[in-house]
Amino acid sequence: MKSESLKKIVFLFGLLVLLSFGSLNSNASAASTGDQLTSPEPGWIRYDDLDPMLKFEGSWFTDTAALNYKGTQQYTKTGTYSFKFTGNGFRLIASSYKAHESTSVEVTTDGIAELYSGVKKNDNRQVILYEKINLPYGEHTVVVKNLETAKNVTIDAIDLINQKPSYPINLVATAGDRQVSLNWNQIKNAESYIVRYGTEPGKYTETVTATKDEYENYVIPSLSNGTTYYFVVNAIVNGIEFQPSNEASATPQGTVIEPEQPSGNRAILVVTMTTGLEKEFDLSIQEVNSFIDWYETKQAGSGKASYAIDKHDNNKGPFKSRKDYILFDRILTFEVSEY
Repeated sequence: MKSESLKKIVFLFGLLVLLSFGSLNSNASAASTGDQLTSPEPGWIRYDDLDPMLKFEGSWFTDTAALNYKGTQQYTKTGTYSFKFTGNGFRLIASSYKAHESTSVEVTTDGIAELYSGVKKNDNRQVILYEKINLPYGEHTVVVKNLETAKNVTIDAIDLINQKPSYPINLVATAGDRQVSLNWNQIKNAESYIVRYGTEPGKYTETVTATKDEYENYVIPSLSNGTTYYFVVNAIVNGIEFQPSNEASATPQGTVIEPEQPSGNRAILVVTMTTGLEKEFDLSIQEVNSFIDWYETKQAGSGKASYAIDKHDNNKGPFKSRKDYILFDRILTFEVSEY
């Protein structure tokens, strides 16, 4: 019995040790409000209380101590401070002493107010007094105000996390006559798009803005035919311009007019006279057929003795028209060559 009881005690003790070890590992994985944090965690950047990013209003005092971040921190009873940043979250780092710190501090982030207490579980310096994480990526404004003016509000440092999301854009450029049409994939939550272009790769001298719905067949007009243009597109999300698309190029071209091909409705009529003289006329098929009909009708014994052929482009001089009259009995032969 004693042996079995001893085994149970050893088993329970081992289980307790494992649970404690797991709990320690869990707590060590990430800092939280109330923890002392003397340096920023991976992915975070720390800014000192003297950084120009912080704007102080009212009466503020400097606390100098070796355990402060970079040796100083600022405190006040009635003042406020504010800062703007671009990112996803922030932490307020300062001392936490029950005897001095306010238990009612208002933090307003982008117009939304929350409260925190500067008194935490242990008296210490460089403590996370407040944190706001998982904000949408973009520019944010933070204002801190003390509501318990008998005690201090203190700031030693600010930690910021800046995890910029990726919004890949696949851009395609199609040339037209003095214009290029651009097409790219829609970016969810995009407020607009910035289109940049120029006549050299990587050098963009022109900028236009497309609305959030103009990602299909966006036309860049008034371009020079025969010149190659290079384009990139950036999405604007939450007021932030994100990484550019791939560079796409296109060369506008004018409408190509093909030379008119012979349509087979014209012919060269060569009439040989009894005198040996040859007369050549460039006529339409209809005009040639009219001449042949006249000739055959006259040969059958009826019709006029002569036929007038319009000389068209050979009408040189101050004349309204020029016609060549061919006498039937002077025609030896004639030839028709269609083209």
